Formats: sequence, C-alpha cells, structure tokens
Amino acid sequence: MFLAAGLLASFSHTDARADSVLIKQVQIISGDQAKVSVPKDVLIRDGKIHQIASNLSKAATKADRQIDARGQFLIPGLIDSHVHLDGVPGYAAPQAKDEAMLLQARKQMPRSYAYFGFTTVLDLTGDPAFIAKWNAEPAAPTAHFCAPVTIPNGYPAVWMGKELQFQVQGTKYMLFDPAQANVYPASFDPAMHTPQAVVTSAKKDGANCIKVFYETGFGAQKNLPVPSVALIQAVVQHAKNLKMPVYLHGNSQAAYEFALKTGVTTLVHGMWHEAKNVEQFANQQRIEQIADEITRAGISVQPTIQVLYGEQEELNPDFFQHPAVAHAIPAKLASWYQSEAGQWMRNLLAEEVAKENKSPAEMYQAIKAMYAKPLATVARMTKQLNQRGAQLLFGSDTPSGPFYTQFPGINGRWEMDRWLETGISLPQLFRALTIQNARALGLADTVGSVEVGKQADLLLLKRNPLLDVGAYDSITQVILRGKVHQRDSLSAQRIQAE
Repeated sequence: MFLAAGLLASFSHTDARADSVLIKQVQIISGDQAKVSVPKDVLIRDGKIHQIASNLSKAATKADRQIDARGQFLIPGLIDSHVHLDGVPGYAAPQAKDEAMLLQARKQMPRSYAYFGFTTVLDLTGDPAFIAKWNAEPAAPTAHFCAPVTIPNGYPAVWMGKELQFQVQGTKYMLFDPAQANVYPASFDPAMHTPQAVVTSAKKDGANCIKVFYETGFGAQKNLPVPSVALIQAVVQHAKNLKMPVYLHGNSQAAYEFALKTGVTTLVHGMWHEAKNVEQFANQQRIEQIADEITRAGISVQPTIQVLYGEQEELNPDFFQHPAVAHAIPAKLASWYQSEAGQWMRNLLAEEVAKENKSPAEMYQAIKAMYAKPLATVARMTKQLNQRGAQLLFGSDTPSGPFYTQFPGINGRWEMDRWLETGISLPQLFRALTIQNARALGLADTVGSVEVGKQADLLLLKRNPLLDVGAYDSITQVILRGKVHQRDSLSAQRIQAE
C-alpha cells in the first residue's frame, strides 16, 4: 500500500544505500507563496537537494535511483516545534516483563513521527546526550532541543521532589532565584546559575533555544512559585545575544501577560484558562486586547489545541478503533495500553470526571463537557490572534503528559485538524508546518523549503495539501536526509514483523 504510481521495480522499501535519487516530473509546493509549480525534476545527492530543473536524465545525472513522480506533489518535510522525545507515553512503572515491548516502542516512535511526515522536531526540554542518540537512528526525524531553564519548587522541577530536583542532569540549567535563596543545597553555586551562566551553558551544550516556565500548578501541585519578571528578562536578553529564541510554557491569561512583560520569543501554548491566577475582572474584552498586544509585540504562539483533545480522548472507548492509530502505536503496546496496568491515567481522569459509576460512553461525554470551556477559550484566542496576523507556529506538545492518546506523529496530524477548526487556512497551515517553523528555529538555510543546497528532508504526496488536509494522509515516500523510505515501511504495523 501507499506505493507511488510508476515507481521503478528496483526501488526498495527503504533505499538506505542510495547516494543519489532523481525524482522525475513532480509538482513542487514550497516557501511563503506556497504555489504549485509546473512538473520539474529534482536531483538529490549526498543528502542534499543538488539540482532542480525542467528535465534531467538519469544517465546525465548518474543517479543511483529514479522515481517517476508524475501526478504527485513534493513538499518540504514537516516540522513539529513542540515535542518531548524521551520516554514511552503513558508508561510510568518499568517492569522486566515489559522490556521487549518497550524496546519495540522506542524503536517505533521515531518512525511514527516520520510516517506522519515530520522530518524535523524540537524537543522543548531535551537532553544533549539523548538527542545525539536519537539523531543516530536512520529513520528518525532530525531532532533539536531547548534547554529547560527552571527555578526550584516551580514547574516542572517540583514533580521531582525537593531533593531530587537539585540532583538531575537538568539542574545545570536551574536559575538562582533570589526569592528562594535559602532552599538551595550547599553544593549549589549561585555564580554558575545566573541567567548569563545558564544561557551560555545551554548554548555550549548545543541547545537551539531556551525554555522558561510560568505555571502556578495543576492537579496535586498548586500555588507553585514562578520566576520574577526581572529574572526572565535577563534570561531573554542573554539568549538574544546568543541568537537563541526563548520559549515560554504558559496557557493562562496571567502567562500571556507575563510573556508581554518579559519579551519572550514564543508562547508554547494557546490560552486555555482566561481567568487562572488573575483578578475576576478578566473578560473577553481583555482577551482581545491581549491578542492585539501579542501581535504588536511580535510574540509567536503555538496553539497546541490537541493537548486538550488528547486528554479527553483517554476516556474515548473507541480510541483504538481509529484506523490511523495502528500505524502509530505498535500492537503490543496498544494491547498493554488497554490492560488494567495501561489504563492508570485513564482511571485517574475518570475519578476526576465522575464519582458515581457511569458507562464508558457516559464518561466520555462527561469529560468532553468538562473540557468544553478551555477548548472554547483556546479556539477563541487562536482566532483572535489569526485575525490580527499574529505569527502562529506549529507545535503539538507530543506528549504533554502520560497520555497514550498523544502518541508521536499522529498527535501532530490531529493538531492540524484543530488548526483548521479555528478558521486557519490550508496555505497558512502549510507555511506554519514548514518555512515559518524553520525560520523560528534559525534553520531556514537548511530545511523548510524545497531549494537547491538544502537538506533533502522531503515528502511525496498524491494530493495537494493546499486544497485538502487529507493530502497529509496521502504521503507515498518520506525522504530523510536524502534517504528515501516508503511510507508503509515506517508504519507500526510493519515493526511487528521485524
């Protein structure tokens, strides 16, 4: 299935050997204008786009392989600029009997991103060693990372406990917070944890960006400390000096106000909570004013609407019947997710939704009712921002927590649908998935468009993504760093046979 029409019989499912590939007579969609070109030939050599012309011959180019792409569309590989790569979603208590399942899942997760067209990802709380290991995988999208700059007892450090938060690898990026000067252990050197020292350390470690947090808590952790405006302003200034964008975790009106005061580059969530930790006079008029101010300030926003949908889908009794799920999640892991052990997060959510016994269908409707208000709020703010011409960047927050309903690749695909539901156009979505994300990450010279000299991270599609979001389901080949993979070779269904 998903084989390209006219594909030469000699072309293997994953042509990892080919140093050069000639794609014949393909229609190219690329760049800010995002128009369909006349059919052209594209030569890929040594992992890069080597030549684009009206007619190139295999003999003249000495291409190792040739693809007849008549009637197809060639687009840049997609970029998801909000993921968390380490760990299997929803698996929290390792057991020896599950090791084979987990090994298979970890092998599949990079492929699942690629299967759904993502060839570049940004881990917003990445570890340099893990990212290097990830990038060594042949079928993995290229990963970049932000350094998570935290304060003690705040989000997300608080989840590790009062002592462990100072012992993990990420502690090197923890700020010295004058408001909590007495909580640090004796081994903590404040001079090594100033905004300048932390940002410089992150840059040295290879981070593309900085992530900071404005989160007062949720669930069992509430009333958390947040960094001061002055502290984050200093982080932003030093990051800008090193040409590193600063991403802010925040999903409330208070967080948006904080973004305006500190001058961060990007808000990595839509506004889910209009009145969380602000005075009760917060109203829709103020939301519109904030949309104006965010736009004028040039702060980008990732709506991440699918986060909320993904959480409520934990209670969807038919989730695993969705035909795309089997291509993302290996069967063994999917089976575990549906076991008593794998339903732990679903059960916790169910306890919050209803205390009395209800049928699965009733529980699903109940959680949808619970999420209706934040979903309406984020949709409204996204519309307001879009109408004002704010820069919306594509990021899925995969996964936002221990949710199997936010599995790699498929979660990003569903975020596309959420964007369109707010009135964002298909050309806008295309640009956000490609060139705009590339620019935001400082990678526009390398990826994000189909141009000579750029890395050959490309997708072949049967349908036009400027006309139909379903075109992203019509991928036939995924090209990662010049290596061509048949899409079905990346499916979780294929890994079962390996």
